[in-house]
Amino acid sequence: MPKDFAGRTSSSARASSRKTKRKPTKQANPRQRVLFHGPSFATGALVGAAIVILTAYGPELLQVPESQPPLTEANREPPPLEFTFPDALQNSEVKADPEPYAVPAEQRQNLDRIYNIQAASFRNKSDADQLRARLLLENLPARTAASRVNGQTWYRVVVGPITGRLDADRAMTRLREQGLSAIQFSEE
Repeated sequence: MPKDFAGRTSSSARASSRKTKRKPTKQANPRQRVLFHGPSFATGALVGAAIVILTAYGPELLQVPESQPPLTEANREPPPLEFTFPDALQNSEVKADPEPYAVPAEQRQNLDRIYNIQAASFRNKSDADQLRARLLLENLPARTAASRVNGQTWYRVVVGPITGRLDADRAMTRLREQGLSAIQFSEE
């Protein structure tokens, strides 16, 4: 029974409410308050999955396959194929104009040039040999060359000789990928 504190008027009413026995409240059965029931959930999941599968694949399963025509002697072997293309072009001649594809004279000279690329230069011969070995492993034709500059000996790592501008440009690109700022020069 709820207490009404605002409605109290006397202390005798308080005393009478203390004298009465409280009735024990009924507690609900813990089994009745279960929010999740495993078997019900599993059954619902299975029924839902069956509905989805039947809706997705049902029309294909219920479809009657088209019947194929019965095999007879006429349709057992396919007819032989005949190719008329070689016969049509056997005696014909295709004339092409090679002029648009010709290499201009100034570019033909560049194709015959020999290029060398200085990959780096070192004061120490062992450093130059290490770089040369690394470039040889990269399949670049490298060599070392000693030269005197202002009374000091410098060891240059030279990639080459490379014939053709295109191959020289490719070698320059490979050197740049390795972080080397190379210098290209040509020999006639």
